[in-house]
Amino acid sequence: MEISDMETLEMLKTYLDYYYGNILISDGEGKILYVNDTLPKMYGITREKALSMTVYDLVDEGVLDRSAVMAVLKTGKEAMIKLGINSSGAKIDCVAKPVYVDGKLKYIIAFSHDEIFMDEMEKELRLEKEKRMDIKDTLLFIQQANNRYSQIITADAKMKNIFESMKYMAQTDSTIIIYGESGVGKDVLANFIHSNSKRAQEVFMPVNCSAIPSELMESEFFGYEKGAFTGADRNGKKGIFEMSNGGTVFLDEIGDLTPMTQAKLLRFLDSGEIKRVGATEIIYSDVRIIAATNKDLSKMVREGSFREDLYYRLNIIPVHIPPLRERPADIEALTDHYIKEYNQKYNHSVRFTSEQRKRIAEYNWPGNIRELRNEIERYVITDGRTNILAVMDSQALPPEGKTEKISAYTDDLRSAKDRFEKEYIIGALEECDWKIGKTAERLGIHRSVLYTKMEKYNIKR
Repeated sequence: MEISDMETLEMLKTYLDYYYGNILISDGEGKILYVNDTLPKMYGITREKALSMTVYDLVDEGVLDRSAVMAVLKTGKEAMIKLGINSSGAKIDCVAKPVYVDGKLKYIIAFSHDEIFMDEMEKELRLEKEKRMDIKDTLLFIQQANNRYSQIITADAKMKNIFESMKYMAQTDSTIIIYGESGVGKDVLANFIHSNSKRAQEVFMPVNCSAIPSELMESEFFGYEKGAFTGADRNGKKGIFEMSNGGTVFLDEIGDLTPMTQAKLLRFLDSGEIKRVGATEIIYSDVRIIAATNKDLSKMVREGSFREDLYYRLNIIPVHIPPLRERPADIEALTDHYIKEYNQKYNHSVRFTSEQRKRIAEYNWPGNIRELRNEIERYVITDGRTNILAVMDSQALPPEGKTEKISAYTDDLRSAKDRFEKEYIIGALEECDWKIGKTAERLGIHRSVLYTKMEKYNIKR
């Protein structure tokens, strides 16, 4: 059954009568052609009366103090103004839009709402924004929670014993602190502990304490109220501990915490209490803490740079990860793993000679696993053309049946300079444990220049 144009029009009018705000349609001369059911009630006139008037009559007869439609008739452009209803004193916001047909002003459609409605709309928008912020936080947690290390690569008996014992310790909620040199795999062990804990389905939030400016530590960890300080988000912000409620927070480089943050962390560990910057209300959060450091905290306690009470509170379950140089079986296992991984990633097929493997095994690896991984990736990316550690052969094994030497000078000078600069920056970042300020100082450039170069070469930790 087809619906006639007239029936369609009547249906449309019915739908518009359900609209909360006011709708008025006039012709190009200002004669009122249509008003929905809400408008006459608000204006204090009948629909029949309204349909017998022009928009000029509404003002002349004192129904309104001004008209948005009249503004469109005058300028030919959309108008937005605040109107006053004389009979009730109510204020309404009105938008009037022109409709042109064949270049001629044919109709004007006006929409208006009272101030109370607009206030309610603004309130709803604020609530929706807060919901979006909560959703954003949740998505961040999901991203962090899904950031699992797919497999543990180890052939060392000491490391196997550590992982095995941590499976048991993971089931408790006790604080664990991991000691070890930079690049030794403390973050891998922390994630392993969380993944095997009762909180495995909750957020795992890794935090590099050395990367947070000292003046922002309190607000980052504990959050702040709106207007707490200059530049603060006007809606306030949740802190790391509040957002991670129910999950695990991994505090890497905990030895770099400021004295004030140390004191507040101790209070949180003892009570679970959080007080945002600028707030008076106490919030409680249930978080499991795993800490890590490459520093001697007991020495820092003796020197007075780390709180003794916090040290004992963190040191409930201490774990010491030996450096890679003390794990020869892991050097071999990790070398095999990374050469395979990066050959697949970059579609290469480079190999190590027996002499190269011997030198890899004998090298001291001050950067530990991170250094080994980066050196092998660099070796594979350049298809075996770069020296590893400046002591290995400058080329990979040639393909089967070929003995020709592979040239190391196939790139143009600009590409070679860019490659060297990228590798040099990565090396400096690794030595400075990815601390931007320290690395920039080492390189003799401003930190903003370093950020620019990292973006240019797509350098990420």
